[in-house]
Amino acid sequence: MNLANIMERLARLQRPQRMAGYFGVLALVALLYFLIFFMPTNDEIASLQDAQSTLRRKLAEVEVHVANRNAMREKLTELNESLSKAKRELPENSEIPGLLKAISTTAKKSGLEVRRFQPLPEVKKDYVAEVPVALEVTGSYHEIAMFFDQLSRMSRIVYVQDVTMADPDERGDKVYLTVTGKAVTFRFLTDEEKAAEAAKSKAKAKRGGGGGGE
Repeated sequence: MNLANIMERLARLQRPQRMAGYFGVLALVALLYFLIFFMPTNDEIASLQDAQSTLRRKLAEVEVHVANRNAMREKLTELNESLSKAKRELPENSEIPGLLKAISTTAKKSGLEVRRFQPLPEVKKDYVAEVPVALEVTGSYHEIAMFFDQLSRMSRIVYVQDVTMADPDERGDKVYLTVTGKAVTFRFLTDEEKAAEAAKSKAKAKRGGGGGGE
């Protein structure tokens, strides 16, 4: 039965029945429209809302990653700057003779008599090696103080340790001291040296572990 037949039958009914039938047909059409068009639209909206929530969550995750990446980039920049500064302050192996000569020259320019200036064996650490030099100098209080001050102002890291002073010796109107000690600087280890030190540490730990098991 098609819509025309339904409308023809409605036309033969009395007016109240006919009006009720019209409203029934309209209600049926509205229901069909709702079921056919509106319900899928609601499902689509819900799906889009879910997708939007997912995208927002992913966007938040991306923003966190970007923030972390920027923070890591800033940290890397700081570390590179620190490394560059350390490289400026720690001489390379080839620069050690020049640095030692500069220390000796500084002592002489300060007016000190350099009685001993003897490089000692290096002490290797994980990444750097201590480069000590045995010192023995003689001079006045002022000259010695000036020498130590100039060492502290050098562009390279140099410090003095194990300092001892002999009894003062008065010469004319000046009091002279004989100072002994060690001037210590540092240098970065080469890649080969770092690998060798790592192998030594590993072998030492292995021997220690084996000894403890006996």
